[in-house]
Amino acid sequence: MKICVFGASGYVGASIYEKLKHVPEATVVGTYLSEPALIDELYKLDVNEPESFSNFFKNEKPDVVVWAVMSGPNEHKLTDQGLMHLMTHLTPQTKLVYISSDFVFSHGDGPYSEEDPLSNLPDDHSFSNYTNAKVKAERLIDKEFSNYVVLRAGPIYGENEVGKLDDRTDRLSYHLSSNQPIDFRDDLIRTFVHIEDLTNVIEEMVFNDVTGIYHVGPDKQQSFYEFMKASAQLMGYDETLVIKGSEQEEVDTEIPKNTSLTTNKIKEVSDQKFR
Repeated sequence: MKICVFGASGYVGASIYEKLKHVPEATVVGTYLSEPALIDELYKLDVNEPESFSNFFKNEKPDVVVWAVMSGPNEHKLTDQGLMHLMTHLTPQTKLVYISSDFVFSHGDGPYSEEDPLSNLPDDHSFSNYTNAKVKAERLIDKEFSNYVVLRAGPIYGENEVGKLDDRTDRLSYHLSSNQPIDFRDDLIRTFVHIEDLTNVIEEMVFNDVTGIYHVGPDKQQSFYEFMKASAQLMGYDETLVIKGSEQEEVDTEIPKNTSLTTNKIKEVSDQKFR
C-alpha cells in the first residue's frame, strides 16, 4: 500500500509519518515546505502550487492520503488551493484521512457530537481564517467524496514520534523548570488528546475500511488550567506554580467556552484506549 502524508514535517504529520514508515506492508512518502525538515527523507513541496503538486501526485499515485498540513492564519489558502488541488486528483479508490479540529464549532456549547452543525466565525474575528477554512474543507470533502475519514481533535499534546513536544507543554516545562509561575484559563473546556493516541487512530484508519466523521480523544473534558496542572504533576514539577489566568480576552467573542467533544462513536471503530 502506498501512503502519502502531506505536512509530514509538522508536529502531527511527523508523528504519523514515522509511525507508518515502520509498517512492513506500507510504502510511505511525506512532504514538507519550511526548512529545516524534521525528517531527512521528506519531499519538499508547496501544496498550493498546482503544477508541482500535480507532478508529485501523478508520480506517487498513493492509495491513501493523510492531510496533516496545518497553517493557522493561512489555513484558508490551504483549503482554497492545496486541498482543492488534491481533490482534483483523488479517485474513488483513494482514501483520504483529513485531520480537523474542534474549532469547527462556534455556536452553542459543548460537548459537541459528530452530528452537530458546523458554524463559521465572522470574517473580522482573529480566528476566522482557521475556523472557516476547516468548516469549508469538511463540507467540500463530505460533498465530493465518500471514501474519507475526518478526525476532529481538540488540543493535541505530548511528545511525538520524533521527540518533539507540543508548544503548550514545552512552554509549561520551560516555566516550571525555572520555578516561574504560569497561568492557564479555568473557564475554557476542551477534550485533550495525546499525540500518540491520535497517531494510533490514524494508523488504524489508513488500513481499515472505516469512513465518516469521528471525534478523537478520551471521555474526559477539562479546562486548560485543570489539564496543565495535572500535566505539571505528571512531569514532577511544582503544580502550585500553575495558576488561574484571566477569564476574559478579546478572542472570546463568538467562540464557545466549552468546545469539548463527545467521543463515543470512535470507540465503535477503533481499539485505541485514550489516556
